[in-house]
Amino acid sequence: MLLDLKERSPETKLTGAMTDMKNILGYLNQGEWTSKLSIGSIMQLRPLKIKQLIEEGKNELELTRDSFIKKTSNIAVAYFCYSTEIRFILQMKEDPSYDPVYKQKESEYWHAKALEVSCSFLPGECPLLNHINLSY
Repeated sequence: MLLDLKERSPETKLTGAMTDMKNILGYLNQGEWTSKLSIGSIMQLRPLKIKQLIEEGKNELELTRDSFIKKTSNIAVAYFCYSTEIRFILQMKEDPSYDPVYKQKESEYWHAKALEVSCSFLPGECPLLNHINLSY
């Protein structure tokens, strides 16, 4: 796809160049496994076999749509959990060296990052996105 940027104003250039990642990933009218994606399903640890650690995966598999969504949801959950843990430590007042105002802002920052990643790449009906959004 070629863009003719000569005839557009600077504001139009910027808007035209911005791309909706959900459209690139192909979410339109697709029932997905992401409709079952939740924090609980990501946080449950599963054992690995040594063979899984030793095997070399192909780079092509790392660039698939499902692999990308899985990695994106994992990073969003990591940000969300970090934010939640900071809030728990603040509520329990376990560490007196914590500056409550600074740590509250840090918690909000990581929660916002989780929300940004989720909103950018996950479909709107995804339970993971809804959980992060409602707890914000």
